[in-house]
This record gives sequence, C-alpha cells and structure tokens, in this order.
Amino acid sequence: MRHSTQFSVRQFHWLLKRFCKDSGSRIATLSALFLLACMSALAQGRQISGTVSDDSGAPLPNVSVRIKGTTTGAFTDGQGKFSFNVPNDTAVLVFSTIGYETQEMTVGSNTSLKVALKTSVSQLSDVVVVGYGSVQKRNLTSAVTTVNAKDFLQGGYNSPLQMIDGKVAGVTVSNPAAADPNRGTDIQIRGAASLEAGNGPLVVIDGMPGGDLRNIAQQDIESITVLKDASAAAIYGSRGANGVVLVQTKRGKSGDVTVTYDSYVEHDVVAAKPELLSPEEFLEKQRDQDRGARTNWYDELIRTNNFGTNQFLTVSGGTANSIFRLSGNYRSKTGIDIATERKEYGYRANFQQKALNGLLEFSGNLSQRIAKEEYTNYNAFQQAVKLNPTLSVMDPDNPLNFNTLQGYDTYNPVQDLLARENGADQNYSIVDMNVKLNILKNLSTEIKLARQGHEMLRREYYTSKSAESVNNNRLGRARLQSEKWTDYTLEWLGNYNTTIDKHDFSLMGGYSYQEFNNQAFWAENMNFISDGFGYNNLDDGSWNLEEGRLGMDSYKSKEKLIAFLGRLNYNFDNTYFLTASFRYEGNSKFGANNKWGMFPAVSAAWRISNLDVFRGSRVINDLKLRASYGVTGRSGFARYTSLARYAPYGRYLNDAGEWVRVYGPGNNYNPNLQWERAVAYNIGLDFVLLDNRITGSLDVFDRRSRDILGNYDVPVGAYLHEQMFVNVGTTSSKGIELTANWKVAATEDFSYNTNVTASYIRTKLVSWSNNQFQGNFRYLQNLPSPGNPGPAYRLDPGTELGSFYGYKYAGVDEDGRILIWKDGIEGKEKIVASSEGNADRDRTYIGHGAPRYELAWGNNFTYKGFDLSLFFRGRFDYDILNLYQMYYGLQAEPGINLLKDAYTRNGHIKSGKVITDYFLEKGDYFKLDNLTLGWSPKLHVKEIKNLRLYGSVRNVFTFTGYSGLDPTVVGVTGLTPGYGDLGVYPITRTFTFGAQVTF
Repeated sequence: MRHSTQFSVRQFHWLLKRFCKDSGSRIATLSALFLLACMSALAQGRQISGTVSDDSGAPLPNVSVRIKGTTTGAFTDGQGKFSFNVPNDTAVLVFSTIGYETQEMTVGSNTSLKVALKTSVSQLSDVVVVGYGSVQKRNLTSAVTTVNAKDFLQGGYNSPLQMIDGKVAGVTVSNPAAADPNRGTDIQIRGAASLEAGNGPLVVIDGMPGGDLRNIAQQDIESITVLKDASAAAIYGSRGANGVVLVQTKRGKSGDVTVTYDSYVEHDVVAAKPELLSPEEFLEKQRDQDRGARTNWYDELIRTNNFGTNQFLTVSGGTANSIFRLSGNYRSKTGIDIATERKEYGYRANFQQKALNGLLEFSGNLSQRIAKEEYTNYNAFQQAVKLNPTLSVMDPDNPLNFNTLQGYDTYNPVQDLLARENGADQNYSIVDMNVKLNILKNLSTEIKLARQGHEMLRREYYTSKSAESVNNNRLGRARLQSEKWTDYTLEWLGNYNTTIDKHDFSLMGGYSYQEFNNQAFWAENMNFISDGFGYNNLDDGSWNLEEGRLGMDSYKSKEKLIAFLGRLNYNFDNTYFLTASFRYEGNSKFGANNKWGMFPAVSAAWRISNLDVFRGSRVINDLKLRASYGVTGRSGFARYTSLARYAPYGRYLNDAGEWVRVYGPGNNYNPNLQWERAVAYNIGLDFVLLDNRITGSLDVFDRRSRDILGNYDVPVGAYLHEQMFVNVGTTSSKGIELTANWKVAATEDFSYNTNVTASYIRTKLVSWSNNQFQGNFRYLQNLPSPGNPGPAYRLDPGTELGSFYGYKYAGVDEDGRILIWKDGIEGKEKIVASSEGNADRDRTYIGHGAPRYELAWGNNFTYKGFDLSLFFRGRFDYDILNLYQMYYGLQAEPGINLLKDAYTRNGHIKSGKVITDYFLEKGDYFKLDNLTLGWSPKLHVKEIKNLRLYGSVRNVFTFTGYSGLDPTVVGVTGLTPGYGDLGVYPITRTFTFGAQVTF
C-alpha cells in the first residue's frame, strides 16, 4: 500500500480545527497533538538503508547519498552503510564520491539497497602516473600534479609545455619568443638551484627517461604529470633534482573503431610595438643626417600575411585482447617576421596485445616526426629600433642590391634576414617495445626496450649580397652540419601486491640501463663562383684552398647510466599510507671516485577525514596530511669533464713547412666530480570539501642543494690551469604552493567550474666555499656594448639568485648628469655616476628578477552546446632591467633612433647609461592569457559522434606598470631572470579557429 505525503497546509489546518471542535475537551487537545505527530511522520516518509561498495565488492566509506534536487541525505560509514528517510517511492538517490562514477537509483518499493560504484574512467586524474608505476590520486603521499588533455590551454602551441602554463603551482613556464614556431619553452620547477648543471626538469615520455617533446603532436598527449618534490622524483636519481615531467600519450580503447579529425588555422598580429621617433621627429631632434628615405624598419621586418595550420587524424579501436591507435599530423606556420617558417609532419602508432589468456601482454609505440625549420635573428629587431629611419632598405645607387650599412653593431636587418638561408632539417623518432608477463594475479614482470633518435642537418648559406660577403669582399659562405643523437633504453621491472586484512602492500623493483650517443660532422667554404648552388657544392669555393685552412670538423661523445631501483607502497585501512623508494645509480660522467650514488626517499600520509568526528560530514569529505623526504641529483654538465683531456692548440708550421695540429692538456681533471645533491622536505594537505565541490592541495617545501658544481680559481703550479670544475656550493629553495578547484554550479544545461593555482618561491645562494676551494662572489650577464656598463647580476653567499647589482639612483644634477648614492646608501651623499662613481665602492643589490609570487585563475562555463573558458595568469614581486629604456631611452646615445620616452619620461637625463635602479621596473602583471569559445551542435547524424567548433585568442590583454613591450617576453628562469634583452621578438596576439569531429 502506498502512502502519499503530498498533504497541503490548508487541509491539515481544516482537519485539526474540526477534530478539536468535536472533542471540546483536554482529550481533544492530546488527540490533536498525536495527529500532528502522525502527520509529521507521514511528511518524513519512510526509512531507506543500504550499502555502497566498489566494483570489486569492497565497502566504500564517505560516499555522498543525496535525494536528487535536495540537500537531504547522508554519508556512508566505514562499512559503506547508510540510512535515512525518503519522502516517497519515486525519490531518486544520487551516489557520488571521488574517483568513482556518479550513479542514480530510484527507491521504488525497496527498503534496503545494494549499490556498486564503478571506478571513474572519464577522469584520468583519479589514477596518477608516477615514476615506474601509477597510484590512485586520493592515495598519493607526495607532491604530484596531473593536467589532462581536457584541461590543456587550447589553440596552437609550439611546445606541449605551453599548454600547462599556469596549470601547476610551483612550475614556471617562460616563453620569451612565444610567436616563434621554432623557439622552445623554458620550464623551471620550484625555482632555480644550480649554477652549472642545468635547471630544467627531466622529461619522461611513456616511461622513457630523457624523452624529446619535439617528437609529439599536442593532440597525441593524454596527460602531463609533474613530480615536484624529491620523494616522487628520487626514483630518477641523479636527474631528478629539478623535478620530473611525465608525458603520457593517448592509447586506443576496445570497442568500435573511432576516427577523429582535428584541424585549426591560426594567425598572429602584432600586439605591441616600440614607440620610436618618426623620421620627422628624428630630424627635428637632430639625431643624425637626413639620408633621404623614410623607413619604418620595424614594419619592414613584419610579415602581416602569416598563417599557421594543423591537420590531425587518428584512428583507434580494438577488442578485449587487441587495442591499437594510429595518428598522423601535418603542421605549418610562417612566423610574424619575414624569415621564420616551420613545416612538420609525423605519425604515431601504439598497440597492446594480450596472449595466452592474459598471461602475456605486448605493447609498443612507434613515432616519427620530420621538421623543416627556417630561423630568424632576434637582434634584427634591435637594429630596427635604433637605425636611422631616413636610411633606405635597398642601395639608393643600385636598387637591386641591399643597402649595406657600416658602423659598430650596425647592419641592415632586412638584408640580414633575406640575403641568406639559415635553417635545419630535423628528424625525430621513437620506438619502444614492452613485454609483460603476468605470473600471478598479483605478480608480474616487464621488460622495456626503447630507441630514441634525432638527426639534424644544419644548413647555412650567406649570398654574395649579404653584409658579411660585401664587407669582407667574399662571394658567399656555405656551411653544412650533420648531427645525430641516438639513445637506447633497457628496463626490467617486477611488481607484486598483496592484501592482508586491512594491510595493502605493493612492491616494485627494477634495473635500468641507458646509453646516450652524439656525433657530428660539419664543413664550410667561401668564395663561390655563383650563388646558384648554395650549400650544395662546397668544393666550388676557393677559400679552403689557402694554406692552413681545413674548413671542417667532427666529434663524438657517449654517456652511460645504470641503476637499480625499488619502491614499497603500504596502505593501512585506507587511512595510513607509506611510500619508500631508493635508486642506486652509476654514471660514466662522474669522477672515478664517485661513479655510484644512492638516492633514497620516504613519504607518508594520514587520511584525517577517516576520524569519527568527520564521518558523514558534509563540509569535509576528504582530508589528507602528507609529509615527505627525498634525495635527488643534478648532473646536467658536459661529458668527460671529470677526465684528463687533451685539447687542440691550433695549427703551426713545422720545420718542413707543413701545417701541424698541436695538442696539450685541456683541463684540470677531477676524479672526485659527482652530481649535485638536493635534499628536500615537503608537507602537504589534500582536501575535498562541501559535497566534493571544492578540491585542492596545499604544499610547503624546503629544498637544499649541496655540492653545487662550478669553476673555481686554483693556483697554477699545483694545477695546470687557472680553473677547475668542482662540487662546492650550496643553494636553498623554499616556498608554498596552492591548488584549488571549485564546482560552482552544475545543472542540466549550465555548469561553471573555476580553479586557482598560486605559489610563493624564494631561492638563494647559501655558500660558495669549503675547506679546499674558496669562492666569494661571481658577476653574471655583462651588458652589451657600446658603453660597457658592466655586469647586471652578482651572486653572493646569502643573497637571492637573480639579484641585480648596480647603483642607487639619486636624481640628476643641473647638467642632467645621473647622480648616485655614495656607498650605495640612500640619503648619504649624492655623487655624479660618470665621473665620481666607484664600481667597487658604490654598487649594491638593487632588486631581484625572479618572481616570488605566481597566480593563475581558470574559469570554465558550459551552457547547453556552448563552452567558454577564460584563463588568467600573473607574476608578482619581481623586477625587470629595462634595457630598452637604458640604451634607447636616453638622449646621450649618439647617432641612433630613440624611444619617444627619451624626450618625455627620461627627458631630464642628459648623460649616458648607467646600471641604476632607475632602469629597474616592476615586472608585475596580470593578464587574460587565453579565451576560448566552443560550440558542440547536436547533428543527429549517426555517423558523427561528436562535433565541436571553437575559436581561441591568446594574449588577450595585460595589466602591468612595466613600460616595455610586454613583461611576459622577459625570461624569468635560470640565474639571470628579469633581464630585458634588446633583441625582443615581436609580441603577438594569436587567433585560432578550429574544428574537432569524431566519427
């Protein structure tokens, strides 16, 4: 029998009055109260209970069970049980928890329900790839962040790393020339730490350490995972100190064959240009003579009809035992300048085959990518800023030839880019094979064999009309260089897991061997009969026929790495977690006394939300505290550095009149040379709040890098050379990182998700000496001539890496000469920089170029078939040395064009350039970096599973106080961050229009 609870307030009021009127006594009142209680119970409906488990039957605690469309419900207890009242039999219950697919069920006449939730396969973030394995995200014990393909920044990018710019807290992605299709991307994880051994992370592609990202089309990437702390990266030993980037490519899925076509076109427009004096203003200010022409040199270098296109096709499918995926890609792009161009095409194939009822599994990847690159010269844009705008591009006396300009650091930039060919043909390839033997359900072993190849033909030809030919009375110069890199990988892993009561154990052990080979050959010649052959007829040149000239060279190098590794994962009752790992590694680059090293790591986590006080909480759904410790290494220095090497000392005539190559000791060898050693601590908190609507993590880290590599002065006599490459210094990096995601709204037609990443990082040089080798300070980045202003940075123990070193600006005197504060102390005494300044006495630290704060804010909206994403990012608390203002913003710079600022904001300065904090500007900015609008119409065509059309704009607008072209084009990684170079490639705004269709 069914009971309806849909009883109106008016009906109840009428029934209560009538009942009381008929009774007229105290019994009537008591009866009325009883009736009210009955109606209240009737309104609450009846009780429903049940259990929730995963697809293997294990009970799931803390699952949200809610009546659809209401906030009424409960959470499952530690045994996966729940119980509460439902209003009627038509109520729909919604079961949801992290890592599992949401499920709905109508109550009906049931009083007890059994629900099994399926593991989520739509969100790969539920399973995170880590070094040599994977783990459920909710069980992580270290600082690991994964960005999936659906969350990548959209549009055309030159590097896959640009697609995660701002997506991972603590990761700095720097793009000084984002519009150059041949320019790579600089990435740095948790700050700079090394002086000579590199600051870039190790890249691992499909499990192969040292992978080359240039071999991957962006549509082939499934996810990018960043191992940030040492406990996660220690499994990669001497290459893990700068973090590890794991790239997983897409795999086929069993089922019907799926065909996907993805295409886009893109176009760049100049977003900002330097504000220079016009030819009329140039002459009015009497900057130089009128040469008769009216030339906008900057515009002469811009190609307004630039376009890029990307065509991508993939086919995938398979059965339960056989899975495949095959993709092909063609991409081309002409740069914003008149020289740059890139064309590339490639394919990628992977398969997975099971045999002997799953006892054996075979899988593999095969990929190849060919690229034809034409390069530009960034310094051509420096010339475009400073050249006399009354000079002509072509020779006024012979319009068929370029106007070859004379003078120190002066040349015709159009001639420089067009009167030559400067490019390369690249060929990238990867092949890997994996054989896995499933000995038992919980015991397996796997062998991986891989080869990565890269071949490059570097080609240059400077015609007889180029400046170097004209100025040196040559008839062309040709150069070819062939270089090849071949890497081999062999890895053997074993995995075992077992469960004993509430204890889960997973063990991994393995062996890794890698070999890296590099060899090259180059040849050049000059003075050709004709430009017609270019670099394809080297023996036609006469330059190498002269005595003592060879015009060729070759070299070869090899490196080997061997490692034994292991890891233990322990889970007690899904509450306490422990991970311990080690890597014992040897490398041929290290000194004879330090060939091998141990890299241990340990991390632990406690799921606080399993405490009884949080059971069933609607505010705290999951709360986990993490702590980790790890030792990693850094070994990005040149091969054979530790050995005693012989080096050529030129060619000399012997007594017989023959040219003989002379060799001698080339270095001070160091048998104790080893990797830089980084010891890091991390404390983190992962949280899921408010019915799984808010998720995120908070991390605090402290990384101390010891045995920093560098060249140190040593006494000649005891040593053959003045410097020696040794392990001495110590650096420190500390910071805080926050990642938060909020599902703001989710209805049938509309959804809004927002996410924030933020970080604070500071790095400093702790010490630069030990008992044997002493170092005080080191200058970096000498500013270019003319003027020789000196170095811009100084490294000193106790100071922040990337610290600017110069004079404190104190205004100008009556003659417009720059004044500085004596001894670098503001308020002490003003002196004239050019005549009274003393570099050793008056310079001091004036700022820092590494951003301490980084922030990114993503917003994603969907409404029916439309989607909109707005991605903002910014960097704060750092300085930029604006060389544009220093070199082209002062009236005292002779004979060149200037910025209009020379006569406005800098008009009071009449003297020449000096490194002072006057030219140091705040680099803080906040910008709308990516805006994408998409439409997925419902076509009701059986053959088309999905169609999406979209438009994307990159670099939409920027809020900043920086007076330069754009703060984002100033590099902020490495040891010289914030250096506003003069050779600034054009800043662009990119428009992309694309279509994605799945059949």
